[in-house]
Amino acid sequence: MGICWCGNTKLLSFSAEYGECDECGTLVSLEGMTPEQLRVGNDETDFYGKQYWLNHQSSDLGFPDIYKRARNDLTERNLHWLKTLLKYRLPSAKVLELGCSHGSFVALMRQAGYDAAGVEMSPWVVEFGQKIFGVPISVGPIENLDIVPGSLDVIALMDVLEHLPDPVATMAHCLQLLKPDGILLIQTPQFKEEMDYTALVETKGAFLEQLKADEHLYLFSDRSVTRLFQQLGAEYIEFVPAIFGIYDMFFAVSRAQLQVNIPEQVDSALLSTSNGRLALALLDLRERELDLMRKLQESESDRAARWTQIETLTAMLKESESDRAARGEQIETLTRMLRGSKANRVGLGEQIESLAGMLKKSDSDRAALGVQIDSLTAMLTELDFDRAARGEQIESLSGMLKEFKADSAARGEQIEMLVVDLRALFARPGFRWLIRFSSWPEVRKLAERVGAHNE
Repeated sequence: MGICWCGNTKLLSFSAEYGECDECGTLVSLEGMTPEQLRVGNDETDFYGKQYWLNHQSSDLGFPDIYKRARNDLTERNLHWLKTLLKYRLPSAKVLELGCSHGSFVALMRQAGYDAAGVEMSPWVVEFGQKIFGVPISVGPIENLDIVPGSLDVIALMDVLEHLPDPVATMAHCLQLLKPDGILLIQTPQFKEEMDYTALVETKGAFLEQLKADEHLYLFSDRSVTRLFQQLGAEYIEFVPAIFGIYDMFFAVSRAQLQVNIPEQVDSALLSTSNGRLALALLDLRERELDLMRKLQESESDRAARWTQIETLTAMLKESESDRAARGEQIETLTRMLRGSKANRVGLGEQIESLAGMLKKSDSDRAALGVQIDSLTAMLTELDFDRAARGEQIESLSGMLKEFKADSAARGEQIEMLVVDLRALFARPGFRWLIRFSSWPEVRKLAERVGAHNE
């Protein structure tokens, strides 16, 4: 293994067991099995032998065993497949189901009027289906069966394509067995190319169930499966809803343009036979069941939404109650503050009256102070004028004093000069006599002073 069906050997790493083909978009098993290993020669020991349907399905995969599935598959997946088959081919088309398991779908197709048969790898399973449902089932592989080429209208492969070791060869052989307008009706796991293994593990994605490397050899994407059949000349492909759409894809493919039957054609074909009527009744019951399931899901979704609303409203109510309690405490606190405020208001009223009286007195004092200020201002103004006048007087007296000092100095100098002159005069003969007999008293006093000074 490790080689894609398209021939590409360079695979991208996806997980320890799978590689991803970047050429076509297929997930390829790195383990796988050869065609020889997949054939059933010994039903007790070979992989797809008896134990695969009894122990492996239930013990290893957790699925119901073949006995339970022979009952349960009829009421769900078989009816889903039949409805899709009727869309493309009406009874009594010739249909072969490849990998029919217990054969319940073959039985349902025959009930609806199809010429249907099945193929399985295990002789034990073939015998089981023949016994339980009384339908024709052959031991495969299909390549070993004697089927006339171009004789089949439909080949159905439900959860088989992913198991094929050589899907190109097997699908090419199937197309040869179909009529020119025959169809392949296929259900297989759908690998989505944007998938990431780590993310699948972390989110527990549903596709993890399909990663069974010893069984699922090729997990196709819608792109890669389209490429496979285009390569084989079957260019017309139509994808339809899968019963397990969370991880499967379901499609019809043909070499010719696909023709679709309208509901009236389907009803007419089934109502034409008694067995067909029973098949139609089962389909009708399935539709009612699906409708009830849709309504139940809507109801559950609505109930979940309402429950979410109830939880939200309950939480809001709790918050409201808490808020109301907090507001009650605030109201009580404010009430106490208001009561205290009323008591304080009386005291504040008295304080206001006292302050008002003080303010009135202050206004009276301010008026008196204003008068005093005006008086002092006038006095200051007069003082300024008086100071200016005294300054002028001081300047005038200072000038006069300077003039007096200058005049005094000049007179002193004159006196000194006169003294000098008098001394000289006093020294002359007869001057003393003149002085003594002078009629001017001032001259005599002066002469005396000069004379005394000289002596």
